[in-house]
Amino acid sequence: MREVRLAGGFRPGRSVWTTLTGWCMVLSATAAVGAALWGVSPHPPLRTELGLAGLTVVFAALWVAASYRARLRPLDKRPAGDSGAADPFLRWLLATVIVLGTFAALLQFAMVSAEYGRETERLKSVGYGPREVPVVRSAGDPAHHPASGDSDEYWVTDLVLRIPFDSGPREVTVPAVYTRDAPPAPGTRVSVYYAPADPGTEVTDDGQRMEPGPVMTGSIALFASPLIIFGYCGVLAVMEAEDVHALRRFRPRVHLPALGLLLTGLLLLLPKAQGFQVGGFDDLPLLAACLTPALAAVWISRNS
Repeated sequence: MREVRLAGGFRPGRSVWTTLTGWCMVLSATAAVGAALWGVSPHPPLRTELGLAGLTVVFAALWVAASYRARLRPLDKRPAGDSGAADPFLRWLLATVIVLGTFAALLQFAMVSAEYGRETERLKSVGYGPREVPVVRSAGDPAHHPASGDSDEYWVTDLVLRIPFDSGPREVTVPAVYTRDAPPAPGTRVSVYYAPADPGTEVTDDGQRMEPGPVMTGSIALFASPLIIFGYCGVLAVMEAEDVHALRRFRPRVHLPALGLLLTGLLLLLPKAQGFQVGGFDDLPLLAACLTPALAAVWISRNS
């Protein structure tokens, strides 16, 4: 491993504070990525995820300050360039955070809008969901769709349904109710979405809401697993264990540009994460933000 010296002949030092703030920085970044993947905040603003990301920025600044202070005092007794045996765990952890952090940023493309999320929360509060209700009568002629090569036979009918709201049952006309085999006769039951506590909410047979969370993340991760594995192997290939271990000692020409790239990525995430647009765009800054972890990893590998 090459001996590392800073301007003026100083060798980057370590202390209890550099170790503490460094690990807090890594762990808070890991927690931010984990919260984004889990979908702790189901819609913008992503307060928990941004709070953890902000905490990471604070710990990064403290780590830089502690490193500058440590280099001014002869705290390290090891020979120059020797910082102990390389620990592969840190390399694996950083590779995991970089790859999953990029994936978590890409997931924001599937994030619902703030308005959609607030409406979903309101619907939950009034018990919105699918339930079977009785058919009173048909409100129009059924439209028959015969079986074809890629679909079974089905019917679409405007129906008058009896909806048991909390305030009492009401007859509601629901357009375009889908049924298979035959149009429903009076007295049969069909499944529709409605809110028992709010008769003003629309009754529909197609009211499923998209909710970000572990299930959606897992489905997308399964579909994208080849790319995730390829990215993980690629990061491990460019970040050797000795180079990653050397990152524990602060070097301005390596760390400051890398931290600057990651901070830029966080700022580019803000429009999507907070639910606002910049110049009419929120997806374009998000796309640029997704590139910053990989750019930081390449910078580190090229300059370590």
